[in-house]
Amino acid sequence: MGAMTLALTAGGLAALTSVAESNAQNRQARYQQKVAEANAEAARNQAKITEAKGRVAGENLDRERSALRREYADLQAGNVAGMGALGVDMSSGSALRTLEGNALRFAQNVGANRYQKALSDWETRQNVNAALTNAKNYEAQASHYGSTVSGLGSTLLTAGLSGLVSGLSAYSMAGGFGGAGEAAGRAVGSATKTAENPFFDRALGRWTSTPVRH
Repeated sequence: MGAMTLALTAGGLAALTSVAESNAQNRQARYQQKVAEANAEAARNQAKITEAKGRVAGENLDRERSALRREYADLQAGNVAGMGALGVDMSSGSALRTLEGNALRFAQNVGANRYQKALSDWETRQNVNAALTNAKNYEAQASHYGSTVSGLGSTLLTAGLSGLVSGLSAYSMAGGFGGAGEAAGRAVGSATKTAENPFFDRALGRWTSTPVRH
């Protein structure tokens, strides 16, 4: 086996190693992307669940406040009717204090209810916003990993040129090419750098990324 054959074989092995490493990075990036997308979806679902729970809690508090009003109205009406039937003066004395006490307890209960409603609404908004923020962060992660995967489109071309450089360099060191070895190495090395350029990668998007299945 000649020096050129050995050099090209070594270059081919280097290219295959590079492709294998890139494929491993590709698979890892796709996995991380799917995990981030799943987390984003879970966070969005959590936001919906939290919002629904908050709405139910608010509706329950509204019903509780309505019940308090009905209870107060019934209580006062009963007291007024009872004391009226007995001929009690309700503008002073214990009768007035009873009616005022009922009104005070009603006001306190309604105030507590309104406070609970406001607190429940605030907690719901905070939790929903936190879940949506998490979803956006996970979406950003998924986008990052997705761009990493798509950036591997020129892997095969870059690896092939890198392997060729390695092979030609080995052949040149073995005495091949004579004085032209260094110039040949520089030429192929320049092509390799061009292939690694992100603009070149995008230009090759349909030609390299689409047909290749990682």
